[in-house]
Amino acid sequence: MPIQAGTQLGAIQGMLDNKIAAYNDPAADTSTYNHKYNNYIVARTAGIEAAGSLSAWIACGGAADAMQALLIAFGMNARNSELVPIPALQQVLADINPATVNWVAGIHLPLGVPPANLVNPATGVSLSVELQSTYNAFAAPGSVTLSGGYVAASKTMHCLFPELAPMIDGAHTGISYYNIVRATYVPPLSLGDWAAWIGAPILGVVNPSPRGAGRHTWQWPQFMAAIGVNQHIYELWQVANGHPGFPAFLAIDPTPGTTGIPRIIDKGLW
Repeated sequence: MPIQAGTQLGAIQGMLDNKIAAYNDPAADTSTYNHKYNNYIVARTAGIEAAGSLSAWIACGGAADAMQALLIAFGMNARNSELVPIPALQQVLADINPATVNWVAGIHLPLGVPPANLVNPATGVSLSVELQSTYNAFAAPGSVTLSGGYVAASKTMHCLFPELAPMIDGAHTGISYYNIVRATYVPPLSLGDWAAWIGAPILGVVNPSPRGAGRHTWQWPQFMAAIGVNQHIYELWQVANGHPGFPAFLAIDPTPGTTGIPRIIDKGLW
């Protein structure tokens, strides 16, 4: 169940234990996702190790099969989000610059500096710009799903970069982001505004409704802000618990496959 409307960002860190326990409860429907998610993480890890890099795993065709299997498991083949054939997905993945894919794959939350200030030495552009082009490619109709949109883009981004990119949908996490009090929906690293995190101002609402007309405003800047909010929740948890470190945060959810901050926050906002 999404968090309640009017929730302060600072309150979420205190909800994580109970929310994750409810998600993982064997009696809950959500617990079945854990096995499917772990299967993907195992396949991704093995595929990258065998191929030598994430881009090489993509090139040999293994990534498209594994990613689409997870997208199907997460309900991404409903009538209003019909998945494209695997060869089409393979082509979209193959079109991403390997230098982008491999560099971003090595970046995990928490970030020490804003994405706007992290520059890919191979391409000369920032992490924000790298994520923008990839997100927009996945959001295009006929790329991941026939209809396109933010759900397809964010979930595919998470498949590629599970320790950096959040998953956003219209029934669970998207509503939670929307229900966070907007005045508290602020960037991490004690930054004064979202432009300092993203590298560009956010036009429109920073955490729009994932439904109705609002779903069309879940664009690249809002996705970048969600990455920042995930990190901010992590920072608030560290402060509240005496700064025990990253391994201690991961220990909140030792479920196999849970390798990074985005998956833990995803369960907390489900």
